[in-house]
Amino acid sequence: MMIDAMILRRAGRLAALTHSRNRQMTMSIVSRHVGSTCPLLDGRGATRCFSFKRYFGGGLEGNPQDGVSASGTTLAKNIKGAMPQRLEQKIVSASDAVELIRDGDTVTVTGFVAQGAPEAVLKALGERFENTSSPKNLTLLFGGGPGDWGMKGLSHLGKEKEDGTCMLARSIGGHYGQVPMVAKLALENKIESWTLPMGSISRMIRSQSTHSPGHITNIGLGTYVDPDITGGAVNEAAKQSPLHKKLVQKITIDGEQNLMYKALPIDVAIIRGTTADASGNVSLEHESLLCDQKITAAATKNSGGIVIAQVKRIAANGSINPRDVGVPGPLVDCVVLVDEEDHDTLHGMSYLERYNPSLTGELKASIDEIQPMALNCRKLIARRAFFRLQPNKTVNLGIGLPEGVASVAAEEGMLDYITLSTEPGVFGGLPASGHSFGPSYNASSLMEMNQMFDYYDGGGLDMCFLGAAQINAKGDVNVSRMSKDRLTGPGGFVDISQSTQHICFMTPLTTKGLDLDMPGDGTLKIVEEGQVKKFVSEIYETTFSGDEAVRRGQNVIYVTERAVFQRTGESEILELIEVAPGLDLQKDVLDQMDFLPKISPNLKEMDPRIFKPEKMGTTAELFGTLDDRIMYSPEEHTVFLNMFGVKLNEEEDVRWFAKGLRDRFQPLVQEKGKFKMIANYDGFDLRKGLEPLFGKLINALQEEMYSSVKRYTGHAFKRAELKASLQMKNLDPDELLRDFDSSNTGTLTTQELRDGFIDHFQMDLTPASIRLFVGSSEGSSNAITKAQFKRGLKDVFSL
Repeated sequence: MMIDAMILRRAGRLAALTHSRNRQMTMSIVSRHVGSTCPLLDGRGATRCFSFKRYFGGGLEGNPQDGVSASGTTLAKNIKGAMPQRLEQKIVSASDAVELIRDGDTVTVTGFVAQGAPEAVLKALGERFENTSSPKNLTLLFGGGPGDWGMKGLSHLGKEKEDGTCMLARSIGGHYGQVPMVAKLALENKIESWTLPMGSISRMIRSQSTHSPGHITNIGLGTYVDPDITGGAVNEAAKQSPLHKKLVQKITIDGEQNLMYKALPIDVAIIRGTTADASGNVSLEHESLLCDQKITAAATKNSGGIVIAQVKRIAANGSINPRDVGVPGPLVDCVVLVDEEDHDTLHGMSYLERYNPSLTGELKASIDEIQPMALNCRKLIARRAFFRLQPNKTVNLGIGLPEGVASVAAEEGMLDYITLSTEPGVFGGLPASGHSFGPSYNASSLMEMNQMFDYYDGGGLDMCFLGAAQINAKGDVNVSRMSKDRLTGPGGFVDISQSTQHICFMTPLTTKGLDLDMPGDGTLKIVEEGQVKKFVSEIYETTFSGDEAVRRGQNVIYVTERAVFQRTGESEILELIEVAPGLDLQKDVLDQMDFLPKISPNLKEMDPRIFKPEKMGTTAELFGTLDDRIMYSPEEHTVFLNMFGVKLNEEEDVRWFAKGLRDRFQPLVQEKGKFKMIANYDGFDLRKGLEPLFGKLINALQEEMYSSVKRYTGHAFKRAELKASLQMKNLDPDELLRDFDSSNTGTLTTQELRDGFIDHFQMDLTPASIRLFVGSSEGSSNAITKAQFKRGLKDVFSL
């Protein structure tokens, strides 16, 4: 019955379009329809008129056998070769496309912040409402925007008539900062509004494509999204809505609590691509991001809805390589072509630039050397946060203060040895900053946003650096809403912060008027204190839960320009662990907080290099000496050599490196003969032209000293190394448990487990790995018994 209803609903909406797509229709018949109208049977039983006036302007010219030119448009300029004879009728004007949107529809729009906005269609939709007061009472479902922090993007849909009629009835979004007109309606309680994690919205849409009940996850537990708190409601209208109790539900599976974000049927999807053919196949070659265009289209089609795709070029049928098709033709109902002269205003890559090929992967740009930041508050915070970076890790940098970590990493020679990523699906390169946030210059790969959040939520991200607007005594963080009259939303913050093993929050201790002095001797002086405290007794909204982080076994620190805090399972409040040299602890730190943190018995000074103008010189600490890179397992007579971060630029470097290995390996060969070699070449850098010399010297070592060689990369190498380390130390689980159990309780907390692995194996456990010890039946308990510990060891090391 559901499928039948969906088909009938769709048939009513698309009667005219279906008629016009008849593959047997000749071009002469098409020309007779141009400028005419055709009755469209509404799915609700009404009949209205839909204009068939094509995007071609006043009419079609030319012989159909020879192709079609466009009168009054630049369509012909965008086609190489002739228009196909059997033209399918999907190409329409923006004004015609939005005629298909009805009162009460649920509309979703792709795009991310300022990137990839289908501006022409959104503008036409807003103009239709201004002229006709329809469509109204729409439900707007969106993740990251798009918008320009002004009147464009989704702000076109934030319109209200003088009589109080609003274009929207409700909005469900991930980030409202760039769409202020929609945020205004929400704050004034004129529409029902919710803010939800962007990753969950992305997967809500995906769930609808399969008619699943919703997206089930533990993301959002303990935050404002939790139904026990606000369920994501922005205003009273949302709290009183019948949808509210259904939108985010708490459910229990195998004894563990989860949230289900309800999948919603979608009536209209407005997506954007680069090139389309007349059958509706859409490619995305000039898009800076893959903003879920394909899955959004699939979810909408499977809801019985329609898909409107805005593009800037039209290609002949069959001319788009199948592998380049981002959205298949059967998923697209209307194609809106934007004239080339309108690309700047209606189809720019973003609201900030028309096109940048280094953001699409079309070419690798020569990025100018990143200029070091001035030594100010932002750089002090970025420098201290930088010490959390580790080579060969996948990292997410939030917008704002965290962007400084990339600058410091470049200055310290570390940027080439980490993989930066952004939540809309980008790996590698240098993330764009400010309002251009989302894509990356010279990215190594792109994936759809829903897929990236799958990777993030599953624990694939090693560490993240995020901003913080407010922090309370428990280590809860607010970034999503600062006050009753200021709405932002979490974006990808909740997904990232609840799934990542290592989290570094970055904020000044105070703001608004803060003035610092760094005299150059490694100390810090407060010239004038900021007027606004960031560490407060109460936060307006909980976007990150400190208690939930402890339960998940995450490692969390809070970095400011003058102090560093952590939240662990050993204390229910923040613990102060570092203070800047030259400060008065009471006056400059504690008096500038609304609560008293726990003071670590091992309180340390922050590294004085942070406060000096010259480079910190951290290379040796980050990558280690040659001796640090070699581990020997006598039981297996195996050497583990970690080459990550080794950079050989001159012949002298190559000879020094080979000689260093020979000097260290020779005693092993003399004592026990040739040994097994397991080497990690991930992150190894050899200047072009040095390959023959390097190969000659390493091959000589291999012939003389190695009985076998295996070359691993990344985690595979680390796992082999750790397994050998465990066997080499010959520690049984009972002894290991006693060593880990610092509180002498006979059980372990997640903090003791994590600390023990770091101390014994230099291994950081991910939240997923910690769950191997805690199991599913223990709920939120942090106590790990001996049996659980043994089982977890077996699973982690696969022994």
